[in-house]
Amino acid sequence: MPIPSSTSTPFPTIPSFIVSTILAFVPTVMAGGSTAPSSIPQVDFGKMGTVGLGGSFSGLDWYSSDSPFASSSSSSSSSTQSFSSKGDTLFYRTEDGIFRALGSTNDGGIINSLCWSSSPDSSNGNGTLFIGGTFTSLSGVSANNVGSFSLSTNTFSALSSGLSGNVNTLYCDDDNSEIWFGGSFNAPTGQGGNVALWSTSSSAWTKPSFGGLNGVVQSITPSSDKKSLYFGGDFTTTYLSTSSLNSTSRTNITSQPNAPINTTTVGQSGYLTPLTISASASDSAQYQIQAGPSSSLNQDGQNYGDTNGLLCPGTSTWLAQENTISNVNLVGDEYLPATGVRMVNGHENGRSTTYFCFTSLPDYQELNMTYTDPKTGKNETCTDHCPLSTDSSIAAQDFIFTQGTHNLTGFEIQLKQWTGDGAALSSVSLLTDGAYSSATGAGASSTCSSGKNSTVQSVGDWSTKTAATDSATESYLSSSVSTRDPTDAQVTFYPYVGSAGQYDIYVFIPGCKNIGDCDGRTSVDIEVFPLQGGLGWTSTISEQVDYDTQTLVYSGPVDATTDAFTPTLSLALAANPAAPARGNNYVVVADRIQLVLTGITDSTGSTVSTTSSSSNGTTTAGSSITNTTSNSTYNVAYGVFEYPRSTNSSLNAATSSLSNDTETALTRLGFGLDAALNASGSAASSWVVNTIVAANNTVFVGGDFSASNNYTNVISIDTSSGQASALASQGLSGIVNTAAVVGGYVFFGGDFTSTASSGGVALNYIARYDPSSKAWAALGGGVDGYVTDLLASTASTNELIVMGNFSHIVSSNGTSTGTGGYAVYDVSTSEWINTGIVFGNVSAGAVPSSSSGVSSESFFAGKVYGTAGNSVGGVATLSTDDNGDAVISSLNGVNFGTSGSEPVSSSPPSSRRRSSIVVRASHSYTRSWLARYTDAIVERAHTVLSSRATPPTIPSQTSQAPAVLAGAFWTNSSASGKPTITILGGNFTSSSSDVQGLAFYNEKDGGLTGPSTPLEGVVKTLNVIGNNVYIGGEALNVQNVGSGLKVYDLKAGDWVTGGMASLNPPTGSNNVTVNTIRTRGNTNTVVVAGNFGTAGSLGCAAVCLWDSKDAQWSTPGSGLSGGEVRAVDFAGDASDTLIAAGSFALSSGDVAYVASYSFTNSSWTPLGTLPGPALAIAVDDKNSSNIFAAGYSTSDGSSYLQQWNGATWTAQSESLAPGSLVSQLAFVPMKSEHEPQGSIESDRMLMVSGDLYLDNSGNVTSALYDGSTFYPYLVGTSSSGDLGSGSSLFWSESDFSFKVRHYLARGLVVLVAIAIATGLILLLVLIVLLLTFCFRRRERKDQNIYNDQKKTDSDVDSTHQNVFNNVQAALEASLIGGGLAGAGAAAATNKHNRVSDPSSYNSGAYPIGSDAEEYPQDEDEELEEDGRETTMRYDFDGPDLQEGELPMKAGQRVIIVDDEQSTEWWFVRDPLTGREGVVPATYGSN
Repeated sequence: MPIPSSTSTPFPTIPSFIVSTILAFVPTVMAGGSTAPSSIPQVDFGKMGTVGLGGSFSGLDWYSSDSPFASSSSSSSSSTQSFSSKGDTLFYRTEDGIFRALGSTNDGGIINSLCWSSSPDSSNGNGTLFIGGTFTSLSGVSANNVGSFSLSTNTFSALSSGLSGNVNTLYCDDDNSEIWFGGSFNAPTGQGGNVALWSTSSSAWTKPSFGGLNGVVQSITPSSDKKSLYFGGDFTTTYLSTSSLNSTSRTNITSQPNAPINTTTVGQSGYLTPLTISASASDSAQYQIQAGPSSSLNQDGQNYGDTNGLLCPGTSTWLAQENTISNVNLVGDEYLPATGVRMVNGHENGRSTTYFCFTSLPDYQELNMTYTDPKTGKNETCTDHCPLSTDSSIAAQDFIFTQGTHNLTGFEIQLKQWTGDGAALSSVSLLTDGAYSSATGAGASSTCSSGKNSTVQSVGDWSTKTAATDSATESYLSSSVSTRDPTDAQVTFYPYVGSAGQYDIYVFIPGCKNIGDCDGRTSVDIEVFPLQGGLGWTSTISEQVDYDTQTLVYSGPVDATTDAFTPTLSLALAANPAAPARGNNYVVVADRIQLVLTGITDSTGSTVSTTSSSSNGTTTAGSSITNTTSNSTYNVAYGVFEYPRSTNSSLNAATSSLSNDTETALTRLGFGLDAALNASGSAASSWVVNTIVAANNTVFVGGDFSASNNYTNVISIDTSSGQASALASQGLSGIVNTAAVVGGYVFFGGDFTSTASSGGVALNYIARYDPSSKAWAALGGGVDGYVTDLLASTASTNELIVMGNFSHIVSSNGTSTGTGGYAVYDVSTSEWINTGIVFGNVSAGAVPSSSSGVSSESFFAGKVYGTAGNSVGGVATLSTDDNGDAVISSLNGVNFGTSGSEPVSSSPPSSRRRSSIVVRASHSYTRSWLARYTDAIVERAHTVLSSRATPPTIPSQTSQAPAVLAGAFWTNSSASGKPTITILGGNFTSSSSDVQGLAFYNEKDGGLTGPSTPLEGVVKTLNVIGNNVYIGGEALNVQNVGSGLKVYDLKAGDWVTGGMASLNPPTGSNNVTVNTIRTRGNTNTVVVAGNFGTAGSLGCAAVCLWDSKDAQWSTPGSGLSGGEVRAVDFAGDASDTLIAAGSFALSSGDVAYVASYSFTNSSWTPLGTLPGPALAIAVDDKNSSNIFAAGYSTSDGSSYLQQWNGATWTAQSESLAPGSLVSQLAFVPMKSEHEPQGSIESDRMLMVSGDLYLDNSGNVTSALYDGSTFYPYLVGTSSSGDLGSGSSLFWSESDFSFKVRHYLARGLVVLVAIAIATGLILLLVLIVLLLTFCFRRRERKDQNIYNDQKKTDSDVDSTHQNVFNNVQAALEASLIGGGLAGAGAAAATNKHNRVSDPSSYNSGAYPIGSDAEEYPQDEDEELEEDGRETTMRYDFDGPDLQEGELPMKAGQRVIIVDDEQSTEWWFVRDPLTGREGVVPATYGSN
């Protein structure tokens, strides 16, 4: 009678069509990546679960005839170009994202810039690329630093004789049929240099109308309206500033005279600022005003003898004693810089002064002065009798010192003649060249109570000190600041400026020798804010001066003082102060500042230089001041030049001073940059403008320049108002190389990591600036290296193309993706776009216009060694999309650098040369792959296998980092969501260097982590058992844990120590290599294979068995006597046969390359004869008569792929050409059936991975083999641009079906889903209820049948059959019987494995890999699964045994697996051999 398969209640089975319907409504996540083209066979990776391919590659693509490693016979173009390893390569990106090389420079050549031209005059439909750099040839065509490439004919051309020097930038101006070149070279025609112009209409050089520029040009860009060209670089241009040229001002300021109305002035003296001594000064005894003899007249309460009124214009009138010559004296002990004197005559009671003279103190020199005669309007001079008009309508009269500015400590004015009863005088004011302010607040720094006063504010601990000079004293402030903890020490000057104009600003520094503080002197930061709403100009100057010095810190426009604004200058301890000569304190001094008027601007915008001072500049009579400068008659602009196309000027900008009528807003910015450059000291040597870009009316300028605490490396100017502005956070922290405008934002790239000011936005080499909100923003996490060029894509208005010396883009969450020096950013989504990877640095790019025939393509140049469509960094995922197509994807956030985890060799490794396609030579094999091994293989060849022979040594293979050589999966059931962890092993180090050799990838958050203590060495194999991962490889070592085979507890997150005897090197070697670790089916037996000698003291060469439950090693049968096993696989439904591949010797002494081991009878059997060591093995569907092996011949080194049919080996297709190296063989399911070929079924193919060369196809990383033909499948590319090798295909489903699935078209699926959606829920409920009811009824019926069977059960044969059906997979193990090799079957004898003593190795807290003892709470479940033990009381053996019955001897132990399905028969397992079957229940002990 049939026996029910189970006494438990079965869960109702839902029909498959219902499951399919449900899944049609489940949202699917589309895998990003590259879909396999229809031209190659389609693998159904979806059946295999999660699939990964590891290898030594950084990029992975599907094979195509355009592959850079394809043979010339398969390439679509016989003239396909390759990327150069010695020069720069010009290449392009196609619409489908594939990179193609166009040509390269000579060795060492560099391409700096590209531009695309539609070439309307050359009838070139696709346009022309123009190329600039430093090179002598382009793809063999002689070209000096410039050239062109026709996109219609695919040919390079020279541009005449080229240019003499480096070309940095290009601009293609199709509207004017011109190509502009900038750099460092002599003009190809005419005079000038650094700028060249090529006419596309005449195909000849032509002369720019402005000649050229006097320094290196780095950037050429158009204005927003394309009416001007902007040039940037390291050069200067000069502009005349004389009135005859009607020069324009530097900014939109307008000078207004500050002299009272109806003042008789001299030249521009009306714009000078009066410097009047305040009445309070006399109280401090710094200055004293004396006049006399005075009149005693006191009328209507007015004291006409009060001298203080002389210091405050408009307050009172002083009258001299009647009919007496009187003097007005100002006496002090500090020098005052004066240009002249403004006299206000007195008109009181008929009295006025008619003549006077002016004598300076302390030199008692009667000064010659220039004045304007109010009657004639002519300039006159006077000395001892200077006339003063008595016309009361004249408010004041100016007298200018003819010899220029005079430094004096006082003066004496003698009133010699008068009208009426005596002399009268209202006030007297000294005039300065501009403005004056003293740090101590003393001296001539205010104008009484008018509020028009120069003021000073200080921060920090300052003290007033006095220094003696010739005939005078000098007051100044001094502060001593600790070098260990420097505090703020700052003085801010607020000078009163009477008129807006052009000024030079000087800072006075008292000499340290006279004061005696030279040891502590340091440097200070000077910051000037000259314009309302304008920029500050900062410089650092040294105060380590021996003698009194005045230093020019600013030259340019200054606004007048108003109620809303006062120009300021601050002096503070430098941010990086110069070290003091001695001591631990900085000494900072603050004396005074002076503004010298150099030009005035009228209402028409004309600037006129002042003539108040003599041509020799400032006079230093009576003073030891040095380092003075003269007034200039021209303005200098630095780093920027605007060329308006409408200009008629023919002056050479490189050699001539340009007319002021060509000045623009950008020019004025150049004036400001020049002033800041002059004040920057030693930093000036690195200044340069690298980029200029226009966004509407605003021009942004970037480069290497700064004004501390104001702007750094980037600045903008409004071309309509001429207003320059610093960007938010004072700019960027490092050099700006490039800029571009996309989507209303301005993007900057360069060598910076944040904004300039502290606490600003963190930026990594690229930044976005919003002109409307004036705010910075990061582009995700930026990139990991500096950016050299930015382009706005013409294919999409939202894409920004980024180029430079970087290798990865970084997302907002910190994960990085390898891209090489090329990336694309979507401005609309604020996300990086997957664009593949280039191996190298990209220096330049160009995009065609959107209307061109090549608008979907973009062009680039740089030091690039190769490219790939998919950036995978050593490991790729292979999946199947909804249409059944295979897809390559990367593991998000998994990025490994080019450094490996292998130990550093004492001798330097040989560099890996850039390999070309392996070409079959006339001899029978090529040696390209043997270079990776040694030349000794053939010398060690054994053409005839002999007894006790030594197996050939398989040379060690080095995998270029990054290389993922093994992979596995583990589900963390204790974590939230039970995430699947992908475990990677190989020769790699993460980009952050914190993960090496072994890595864990969490698919939930995309994070990459490593073990608690890093692993050193190269991991070659991984195997997960429970919560432990077994790790094998070469030279593995964990600090404080040990070396060799390692085990890591994934749940505990730590290395397992103890519990396993170590594997030891074979005799004559110091190394242990574990090549593979495989678990035998559903058993506790783990096969460890490689190159080793013993496990502890147990002899266990090349292959050893580990019991993961009992934690002990055992030798498989008699074991192997030596050699190396490279790969293993299993045959038989119960995996009761092990297939080992490599080069090893059996215990009999015979050398074998492939052998089988029977777990049933513990015996080894060599499988036929192969040409040489086998490196890879694959058993087709566990069929021991269909085995494929790949390796190399010991006679000539050629590669082979052969198939074992159970009796002999047969060589497969010859397409696997010499030079191939096979690392792995694996059968993969296909999307659709193919015509079966050879011994391979129609629903699968053999995937061959490694470093392969296929006839008529070229180099590939993986190929598919259908039993007759090789199909090139995958092409990997290493980080150096060479062919990448495949190492390991790994998957999560341990047992999958090869049966072909059929996919419905997505559109049809959607239509069906919509049609049944409304009734689906109700239908499912009804079906489930119905099925549940039916199964319940059948269960009750089956139970009744079972009860009847218990009463009448006597049919033994029927019982055998039902038990056999229930455990068919286990019973089939008894049917194999060593039938793999006919000749070797006789060797099958019952041999017991040698086992290690568990007690001697199980020193840990639990046996390694045993979940039962690791987790005591599961012990009962484990024992229940293992069954109970009994002993046979009688022999159960003989020829009458039926299939499924297990022969046993009396006294032999057995494990009862199932004693519930029959009262007369037990299903048992032999613990010694693992065989299972049924025995009579009465034969066993209870």
